[in-house]
Amino acid sequence: MEGNILRNLIIYRNLLKDDLISFYYNLYKKYINFNKLDSKEEYLNDYYNLCSLLIYKGYDSINDYISHKILVDENVFSLNCEKGIIISEKTKKAVYHDILIIKKVFELPIKGMADKAGDMNCFISYNKNDNLAEVFKISSVGDIYDQMCEEYESNGSGQYRNNYAFSINELGQIIPVDNFKPVVMEDIYGYNSQKSKIIKNTEKFVSGKFALNALLVGDSGTGKSTSVKALIPMFKNKKLRLIELGKENIRYISKVIEALKNRGMYYIIFIDDLSFESNEDSYKYLKSAVEGSIYEQPRNILFYVTSNRKHLIKESMLDRQNEIHMRDAINEQTSLSDRFGLTILYSEPNQNEYFEIVLGLAEKYDLKYEDKDQFLLEAKKFAMQNGGRTGRSAMQFIRTF
Repeated sequence: MEGNILRNLIIYRNLLKDDLISFYYNLYKKYINFNKLDSKEEYLNDYYNLCSLLIYKGYDSINDYISHKILVDENVFSLNCEKGIIISEKTKKAVYHDILIIKKVFELPIKGMADKAGDMNCFISYNKNDNLAEVFKISSVGDIYDQMCEEYESNGSGQYRNNYAFSINELGQIIPVDNFKPVVMEDIYGYNSQKSKIIKNTEKFVSGKFALNALLVGDSGTGKSTSVKALIPMFKNKKLRLIELGKENIRYISKVIEALKNRGMYYIIFIDDLSFESNEDSYKYLKSAVEGSIYEQPRNILFYVTSNRKHLIKESMLDRQNEIHMRDAINEQTSLSDRFGLTILYSEPNQNEYFEIVLGLAEKYDLKYEDKDQFLLEAKKFAMQNGGRTGRSAMQFIRTF
């Protein structure tokens, strides 16, 4: 491979800019000129640096790393596939052109490069895990193209491909949430009616049907936010992603929508434990976004908000000074909540419902107890001393029993 053949890429030019891929190509150049090197130590140093970088980044093979970069690359081809848009003939030919180039990269003599470094373990290609890497080696250009189309259409591209939950930083940027491990819906005991409503609404959403923005309201610790997060493992293979937006960053809501509206994924913008004081006006950002601006809410974006208040804006005594002002104030306070077509109430469970949650959790965690009545009595005492009968207090009781 004379010269840097990657410089001829058209659609996948981001590969040319990747530091690790460039490092790998430079190592290959030293490999083919090994006998001409002034110092063999230079080759060994570069080879084992590459092995170290691969392990640090969590890859078993350089080819797996390259195939990952291909799948997360955002370009006109990957984004159109993600959205299900028919690819133009010109773009298709450019992708075919790039596939022929990339195939040559996958055909580099990895085993020979390892042998030259005396690496009997072949750390540069320790395991072969990625299917696309093998497809590039053994398949025709047409088959590779079809596989890439299917991958982008099924799983998306860019950071939304392999990450399922995101937050908004202080600059309004969408960043992945590390170690997102939500509870699955089956492990949320009780609240079957509430869970059914949010699941059915979300099913419509990821099926491309009309779905409603939802307000989950009720007592603290009853599983409102847990239920929203549990939707992601349920629908992640339907290209559903969670974008958690803190109240402190709500001013960025239009920026977030702008970044997501033209993607071929489905996004729940999730605002947890939301309420506003009567003297706050930041609620207007949300009010405008939730079916309130002159622009129609994008069909791939839904708002799920949790709160302890049905009316998200708190009323003050000053608002009741006179009847006219009071009417205006009440209209303003209810106008935000009224924009949510689906309101789901999570109330504190009664004693029997609480006991069902406790017993369900005890069974899940294989918790042994000698006397059921005594066990439930202890659970009751714990709830009375620790915030009342809620799913949260039930879980805390089980963990500390």
